[in-house]
Amino acid sequence: MGPTMALRSICLAILLTIAALISGHSTASAHSLGVDRADLVETTPGTYRLTSKVPRRISSAILTPDLPDRCTIIGNPNGERGGYAVVFVFTCSTRLSADDTLFLPWKREGTLLTVKWLEQEPVTRLAKRTGDVIEVELNEWLAGSGSTLRAAQRYTVLGIEHILAGVDHLLFVLALIFVVNSRWKLVKAITAFTVAHSITLGLATLGYVNLPSAPVEAAIALSIVFLASEIVWKSRGRTSLTFEAPWIVAFAFGLLHGLGFAGALSEIGLPPAEIPIALLFFNFGVEVGQLIFVALVLTLGWLFAHLGLSEGKRSAARLIIIYGIGMVAMYWTVERVAAVVA
Repeated sequence: MGPTMALRSICLAILLTIAALISGHSTASAHSLGVDRADLVETTPGTYRLTSKVPRRISSAILTPDLPDRCTIIGNPNGERGGYAVVFVFTCSTRLSADDTLFLPWKREGTLLTVKWLEQEPVTRLAKRTGDVIEVELNEWLAGSGSTLRAAQRYTVLGIEHILAGVDHLLFVLALIFVVNSRWKLVKAITAFTVAHSITLGLATLGYVNLPSAPVEAAIALSIVFLASEIVWKSRGRTSLTFEAPWIVAFAFGLLHGLGFAGALSEIGLPPAEIPIALLFFNFGVEVGQLIFVALVLTLGWLFAHLGLSEGKRSAARLIIIYGIGMVAMYWTVERVAAVVA
């Protein structure tokens, strides 16, 4: 190969390398990952404007969103593309609700999405990429539940799920069942507990009471320790107000547990327009879950009483359960107090 041919080969190789770099840069720009800002604004009931705020050089990464079946894009399905934004306008036959999810097939790592519903303050959350899409579950952006019936169903289910998953609340109710010695006292104690936590749940959710969650959770654990210790002392012949008027103790500690319920409800997030219905039906769901648990415990107690065991063995078994409850609650107390002082 002569010098001229070699020089041509070198120049061609350089040109090919530059072309590959340019092509790679262009592809990388089109598929670059990152986090951008976006807005979803409800302009009129059922009409929305979704804006992805990206520069023109990566606007090709913003593809048409996958909307619920009842929604239709107005105008260009690929969006209106300006100098620093891609805008999609769409309408839905019924307003978007907490049950809806938007799938954004955007070639980005995520989007910091701000949603502005009608007559509500803006809500901003980070929506992350999952697989090939960015999932936007609108319940996390405080979307309404739709109809009143749908909202009632939603908060009732949330209340049931919360109480049945709240082991500390259930252990308190279980210890309370061990305290009472008649159905009438049990009815009064459970009713007092219900009324009390309904009061503080409402006050805290409406903003009239505001306590840090960490000390509240520690105090809830300590309330279980208190009941367990009272039962142990009773087995040793010492009585107290807890056994003479268990509804008073249930009411006092119910106020405390209501603050715990309020913390869970606030974590869910409440659209302002749904606060009254959320309070009513979340609390209703808590009571339904509580009654399910009480019925289960009483059924198991009835079966245990018919096993033919002597009274001594039944008493020993009850004490073992109470000591177990107390030990677990004491562990929670130490753990939660440590979290408060840390």
